[in-house]
Formats: sequence, C-alpha cells, structure tokens
Amino acid sequence: MLSLRSDETLVIVVRRHWWTLLAPTVILFFFLALPGALTTFLPQEWPSAPALASPIFKFAAAIYFLTLLLFSFLLWMEYYLDVWIVTTLRIIDIDQKSLFHRVVSEIPLSRIQNVTIDINGIIETFLKFGDVTVETAGELGNFTAVAVPLPYAIKDAILEHVHSTMEQERPTVTVKNQL
Repeated sequence: MLSLRSDETLVIVVRRHWWTLLAPTVILFFFLALPGALTTFLPQEWPSAPALASPIFKFAAAIYFLTLLLFSFLLWMEYYLDVWIVTTLRIIDIDQKSLFHRVVSEIPLSRIQNVTIDINGIIETFLKFGDVTVETAGELGNFTAVAVPLPYAIKDAILEHVHSTMEQERPTVTVKNQL
C-alpha cells in the first residue's frame, strides 16, 4: 500500500472515466448472451446437433463462462488500479499493466513545467473527460492520465499546488537601501 510522507496530504485521486468501460462491457454482455441465443435457435435450425445436456457441452459452457468472468475481472482490475494520486508534494502514477505487473512512478511538484489538457471529440466534450499530460523538467519525461473526468479541475488542482510549492521553495531575499 502507498504511504504518504509526514508533511504531505492527499489532494485528489484520479481514475479513468466510466465511459472507457462502456465498449468492453457491451462486448462482454454480447458474449454473455450469445450462448443463450445459440441454445434457443440452434436446435430448431440443426435438429441433429448434439444434445445440450451432454457433459462435453456443459464443460465447454463452464470454460466459456469462466473465461468471461476472468475477462470482466481483468477489465475491472485495470480500471480500478490504474490511478493518479495527487498530493501536496508529488504526483504518483500507478499503472497496472497486467495481473502481476504494476509500474509506479512519481513526479515531485517542483519538477512540473506545464500541464496540458486534450479533449478530443463530442463525447468527451459532453461527458467532460479527456487526457491530462504533465510535462516535467529533466529526464522524467511526460506523464499522461488518459480519459480522466473533469480534466480542467485536475489541471487547476495540480497547478495550484505547484505554485504553492514553488512559493515555499523560493528563497527570501532582503535588499538594503544603498542610499
């Protein structure tokens, strides 16, 4: 589990928008309904088909539904565990690549140079989601959160804490009057 430092607080946790789950969920429900449609129409069209109560058919159906269950689990896991965590000191990007492969990266807020938003298309505009890219100084590269809800609010929260971090790190200079 991720632990925060003693001097930082959680600002926002960002996951992808629910719209990104819609197409895979529709495909999942199509494949879930497919055996029911086949068992309804197949005996009428092909009377010599093997009996649906045969052990081989039951085994194949069990494997089929377990595969769909595994696919839905992996889909939910990737959605839920891919996350951006914005704190008062850093951005933590947790990218779940597969079941046992996770990449965790972090950017100190002091290294952020620019935050860019990309909202592409009518669906993203109406549902208010898009990509947020954080550009950093040095070799850290860019970090992109894909299809996140309310990208403007995320950008504003990041930049607000970047500016407050920069003000805290700025040295105070006193100039004496030389006159």
